[in-house]
Amino acid sequence: MVDQVVAYLNLMLNNKADFILEYNEAFSSSEPLKREDVDWSQSRIIFIAPEFTRYQQYAIGFKELGIQLWEVHKYSNGLLVFSEIKSQSTKEPITAIAKNNAVTKKVTEEIKVYTEEDHLTSVDDGVKEMYSELKSDILTLGKDIEVRPKKQYVGFCLKQAFVSIVFLRSKLKAYLNIEITQINDPLKKARDVKDIGHHSRGKTETIIKEKSEIPYSLSLIKQAYKIS
Repeated sequence: MVDQVVAYLNLMLNNKADFILEYNEAFSSSEPLKREDVDWSQSRIIFIAPEFTRYQQYAIGFKELGIQLWEVHKYSNGLLVFSEIKSQSTKEPITAIAKNNAVTKKVTEEIKVYTEEDHLTSVDDGVKEMYSELKSDILTLGKDIEVRPKKQYVGFCLKQAFVSIVFLRSKLKAYLNIEITQINDPLKKARDVKDIGHHSRGKTETIIKEKSEIPYSLSLIKQAYKIS
């Protein structure tokens, strides 16, 4: 399966113009997409099936490959339930099994799967401590919260990200997926960024500069969590 994923990714990377054409034809009513508008390093392969073998599940354990496995089950009332399969093993580099494979090397040089550590390498120690505490507090909001590191931020998600954390050297920015008109913010710490360019899909921004600001920021994040 790993070879199959690498082949799919390589096919896409070698035919970017064709993928853009297919997209523009499928969504002809929207503004045309340009090849430079796409961050190809974040490309993913998503497999959907009633079930996956242990060998297939093993493929998602490689940290350089953007693979997602989703099992889908249909019930008698027509209900469809999708469940993402998570890797149970420690992430290992794909080069461990494909050291001399030129195609795999090419794909892994262009595709990047980000981790929390990628965001923490260029920030102050104080920011690392703030993020660790904030993350711990966010995860107490619910058992089904998933941490999803992206290129520009780390998202905390249910069906989608209810808050996205952007790392700056001396502070954190939290983008909440909630309208500013829906949020209770007595200290006026939040800012409407719906029409302002920024990373993530969050509509409301709050900035965390000190650990003492985490409890209040969490109260804002909790409101976004409740409506997600």
